[in-house]
Amino acid sequence: MGLSVVIPYFRQARCLDLTLGALAAQDPDAGRFEVLVVDDDSRDDVDALVRAYQDRLDLRLIRLPVNRGRAVARNRGMAEATGDRIVLLDADSLAGPGLIGRHARFHRSRPEDVLLGARIEHDWRAVHDPTRPPAPSAYHTDLRYRWGLDPGTFADHPAPWIFGYSHHMSVPSAQVRAVGGFDERFVRWGHEDVEFAYRLFLAGRRRAGHFHFDPLALCHHIPHFRETANSWAEAGQLLTYMIDKHRTLELELYKDGPMGVAAALPTYLERLRALHDWDNRAARDEALAALPARQEPGRLVMGIGLADRVPFTGHTEVLDQRPPTEAPPGLIGLRLPFPADHFADLLHLDVWRTAAPDHLSRMVVEGLRVARTVYLGASKGVPTADEVGLVDCPEHLCDMLRGHTDSEVVHDGDHAWLIRIRRG
Repeated sequence: MGLSVVIPYFRQARCLDLTLGALAAQDPDAGRFEVLVVDDDSRDDVDALVRAYQDRLDLRLIRLPVNRGRAVARNRGMAEATGDRIVLLDADSLAGPGLIGRHARFHRSRPEDVLLGARIEHDWRAVHDPTRPPAPSAYHTDLRYRWGLDPGTFADHPAPWIFGYSHHMSVPSAQVRAVGGFDERFVRWGHEDVEFAYRLFLAGRRRAGHFHFDPLALCHHIPHFRETANSWAEAGQLLTYMIDKHRTLELELYKDGPMGVAAALPTYLERLRALHDWDNRAARDEALAALPARQEPGRLVMGIGLADRVPFTGHTEVLDQRPPTEAPPGLIGLRLPFPADHFADLLHLDVWRTAAPDHLSRMVVEGLRVARTVYLGASKGVPTADEVGLVDCPEHLCDMLRGHTDSEVVHDGDHAWLIRIRRG
């Protein structure tokens, strides 16, 4: 069978009615598809609503006995789906008449890739006459266009997963199984779909063109009640979990929003490549030798090529950056997955030099959250430091930090220099 449409449902009877009606009225080229509605313990009469469409749709209702959130609901629906491709829709996503047909054609031409469809945001006209939903306008359009999604260049986007919203996307069933579906620890609203898309991106080896966007595969966001402030507060907690789970630069940057990733990631990758190309072992050894003896409760060391230079002990933890061509770039220190005062000190060697000025300030604050003392170490003589924009000015850096911290250059050797920063 070709497509399986999976719809999580929780107390949106009118929205689901409109959505199922739109799926029952798809263009003839949609072909055969099944629809699975997963009721997340709504305790309402969704059974009658579903029965009303079973003569027009290959439609099943799956009831969950306990409310566990959209991640669990989607996983249950995907587990029972029989199609080769899963189309994820929300109960409040009213499908345009050609939506299923466009996903079906995409699957025939690119069966191993991910398709993101468009969704026009809230417009009352979609409710007034669901058979003639409104066309996109300057205001009522896909929110992701405002956040940097350009359909014309999307295939080459460095981080397409940031737009991977499960209100309307389709994924090969085999890939869903390969990445393990949605992370069911996301029990509240927000980011479970982006995290799922990120794992699809990694499973596709970060390949350009693995994600596609079709602005003509269109649905409409049906107006519904929403407690926006509470939702975003919950999402903030889940974002912290997501960063701690993956420990990658891309998710550190995602905390600044989708545009932050798209704008900053190419520059950071270029600077990291410059540091990997230099890879000065003498500078690393000199910086490590200049540190005082380790103290309780231990030391965190961050940098490049450290795995064989700083063996893990009970007193030392290492975050080693691997080349960005081989693996997702690791954390640079904007968000560290450790509690406050977890270390006596932190050595941040070279990777911190990739930071933009505002990010460097955040990096220092975050470092001083997890350690009493932070050391910023820099290799001398990186040939492309000025060309790619690496930080290379210890005097200015100390002056910048002195108004807020106790900072000074404590080592200036043949191969490296070292700044010590303490809480002011």
